[in-house]
Amino acid sequence: MALTSRSVEELDEVARECERAGSPATYVAPCDLSDGAAVERLAQDLVSTFGGVEVLVNNAGILVNGNPLEGDPDEWEHMMDVIVNAPMRLTRRLAPKMAERMSGFVINIGSIAGTEAMSGAAAAYAAAKAGLRGWSRSAYLTLRHKNVKCVLINPGFVNTDMVTSRPALVGQLIPERMIQPSDIADAVSFVLNSSPGCVPEEMNLRLGLSAFK
Repeated sequence: MALTSRSVEELDEVARECERAGSPATYVAPCDLSDGAAVERLAQDLVSTFGGVEVLVNNAGILVNGNPLEGDPDEWEHMMDVIVNAPMRLTRRLAPKMAERMSGFVINIGSIAGTEAMSGAAAAYAAAKAGLRGWSRSAYLTLRHKNVKCVLINPGFVNTDMVTSRPALVGQLIPERMIQPSDIADAVSFVLNSSPGCVPEEMNLRLGLSAFK
C-alpha cells in the first residue's frame, strides 16, 4: 500500500493505523498534488518501486472561496490542479500497467456538488468536482475494454475538518448525521469486491437525516 499527502506527519500517522489494521507494509510518498511535476515524479516512483499499482484511489481535496464575483482565480487554479489535474496525471501514468495486466481499479472520490450547480462560495468547488466527474466517466469508457474498473464515488457532507471547519458551516452541522469517512471506505470496498462483470460506474452517497441543526 502506498500513501501520499503533503504532510509527512499525517502520512506517518495513517501508515501506523494501516499497519495496526493488518497492512503488511505501507509505503509513504510525500507529494504536493498541485505540482504537476511532483505528481509525475510520484507516478514514476510508484512504477519503479512496485511495477505499477492494482488500485488507484484519487481522494485528495481542497475547498476555497469559489464565488464567481469575489473568488481568487489563482486559488481556483490551485484547486483544479488538486481535484482534476492530479487524478488525470496519475491515471495516465498508472492505468496503462493495469490495462496491460487486464486488471485494476481507478476510484475517484468526487462530490454531490459535482453533479449539481452550486451558488456562492461553493461554485468553483462544484466546477472542479464536475470536471473530475467528466474525466472519470470518460476514463471508464476507455478502460472498461481493458477490464479496468473506473468508478466515481460522490459523497455529500462528510464529517471531516474540510467541511466542519468552514466558517459558513461552523456550529451548523450535526456530526453524527453527516456521512462518515468509514462510509466512503465501505463504498470503496464494495467496488473492490464487485464481480468481474459489474462496474459500479458512479455511486452517490447522500445524507439520510438532515445534517443541519
